[in-house]
Amino acid sequence: MHPGPRLLLLFPLATLLACGSSATLPPSTSSSPNLTGNWMVLGNLVSTTNLPPSPIEYFSGSLLFNGSSVTGTLRAFDNSTNSCVPLTQDLAVSGSVSSATSLSGTVNNLILTVPISGGVATITASLPQNLNSFISGSYQIVGGACAMSATPSIISQFVPATGTYTGTFNVLASGTLTPVPGTATAITAVLTQSTTPNADGQFPLSGTITATGACTASLTFTNGIVFGDGILSQPLTGPANQQGLFVGAIDPTASTLTGLFDPSTCNNQDYQGTLTRQ
Repeated sequence: MHPGPRLLLLFPLATLLACGSSATLPPSTSSSPNLTGNWMVLGNLVSTTNLPPSPIEYFSGSLLFNGSSVTGTLRAFDNSTNSCVPLTQDLAVSGSVSSATSLSGTVNNLILTVPISGGVATITASLPQNLNSFISGSYQIVGGACAMSATPSIISQFVPATGTYTGTFNVLASGTLTPVPGTATAITAVLTQSTTPNADGQFPLSGTITATGACTASLTFTNGIVFGDGILSQPLTGPANQQGLFVGAIDPTASTLTGLFDPSTCNNQDYQGTLTRQ
């Protein structure tokens, strides 16, 4: 099992989740939210007409808030031909958050700085009370190999992907993301995500993926990871799981999971679809 090429299918899934969902929910007057957790900053996809920015399409990983101070570890996805930063490069984050109160509620103004490939990325956003939504922001990178001008972005905190997800997947036509009619396969995913990140800013994930129908297969894993909206049944580097591979993307509330299942059985066909948390 070679995860490299199929892993790239994860990133268009993130795009699909973001398009058409850029509206920020209005601030609430409830108590302050817990800002610590799993985050993603996705560039330039604030409408269906925008294209991913280059070179850095998104940042994802963990942020830790301690009063007004922010620390954490992010990774960046470089979508350019000549990569300016490896996907496996840990990027240390520092920053601050300050609260402002108005008649409409409390807004937390977030500023993050991220050294990257000889330059510095600056991420800014005004966070409402509801963090598990698509919130408008921006980022830019000054200097270094990844330099890029300010670009609109959306930023989200993601609810842990713990629970039972069910739905139907279909076989994908070879080399495409087009489902083949008449290949419906019932999928059940039972997932448990740690709320504590590892040293790379990723959140450990274990679970079982079961397929019944056109394909009957099972995948059990204990060393999966969650980073931003991304779910992977094995580490980015390391030995492959001989039972197969599962790649997915959650929405900020972790209520839906768009995934691709590549079991080692069933003629190594890829199955794709959307699951709903029960």
